[in-house]
Amino acid sequence: MGNEDVISAVKSKYPLSRLKEMLEGLGSVKAMVVGDTIIDEYHFTIPKGRATKDPILSVDYINHEVYAGGILAIANHVSNFVGSVTCVTLLGNKDDRKGFVEGSLNRNVTLKSFMKENSPTTVKKRYLNYLRNEKLFKVEYINDRPISEKLEAELIAFLNVELPRHDLVLVGDFGHGMITPAIIEVLEKKAKYLCVNAQSNSSNLGFNFVTRYHLPAFVTMDVQELQYAVGDRFSPMPVLIQKLHEKAGFNKFLVTMGKDGAGFFSSGRLSFFPAFVTRPQDTVGAGDAVFSIASLFSYSSHDELIPFIANCVGGIAVSYMGNKEFITRNALVSFVEEVYNGNTKVR
Repeated sequence: MGNEDVISAVKSKYPLSRLKEMLEGLGSVKAMVVGDTIIDEYHFTIPKGRATKDPILSVDYINHEVYAGGILAIANHVSNFVGSVTCVTLLGNKDDRKGFVEGSLNRNVTLKSFMKENSPTTVKKRYLNYLRNEKLFKVEYINDRPISEKLEAELIAFLNVELPRHDLVLVGDFGHGMITPAIIEVLEKKAKYLCVNAQSNSSNLGFNFVTRYHLPAFVTMDVQELQYAVGDRFSPMPVLIQKLHEKAGFNKFLVTMGKDGAGFFSSGRLSFFPAFVTRPQDTVGAGDAVFSIASLFSYSSHDELIPFIANCVGGIAVSYMGNKEFITRNALVSFVEEVYNGNTKVR
């Protein structure tokens, strides 16, 4: 089916009134999010050219903006849909940025932070061409070594008590040392409904596969993360998805495919849905946004809507820089309404 046929099929079964009812039904959910804090700084510059004495790019500084990324972004996305969120994360004992972290979270988010010794709170600074929003390079302030046994024990003690008190648990595993095998074990034993996104990035490449997990109810990943997980770069998407199901035993997972949309596997059935935006302003944080909202629809058993909603959320998230904004109910409903009315065109 073409884009219009797919959208018509969704619209006929899920009119806006029904979608709004679904979203309102999430208002009593008590969620927990677990993962690394990442503070994203965007430094805007104007490139002047190659320096005369060194083989480096010379730029003029214009300004910079600071965004709450990593698990903070996931907490804020989710909190716009549910009743309350507990955010479990790590801060560094060097330049902890706790004031910024606390001030960046929505009112219905409760922060439970643990301190990682000999570490900064993770900061990722991106330098951009102000005129084109092109990224030039990135500098990271990070200690991504695994946490100490003492800190691991503190986290596990907290999770053992608090996980059963929450309806839904989302793990944003950025591979920066917080999520150890022992913590995965307690998450899988004690969470009532566990959703996982295990990210591959420049810091953990080759060492943070989603196959570290065995019992998640729902998983999201991008194409490259899927390829890494199954050790296959060249097979077509249906083959890769089937390989992951056979290797890891996951029964419900979403693969985001950028301009090609999303693929969704559920109980042996595979479906694909087209993207609405193919020329994004910035893709940083879009995967976290999709993971956050798709997990809510998975938890509420609206599986049929997951790939459609994922592409709507992705379309919203790539329209702004990084984690400058967060997905809200109104924003999602408005975007869906535009899609239903044919006003949102693939671009």
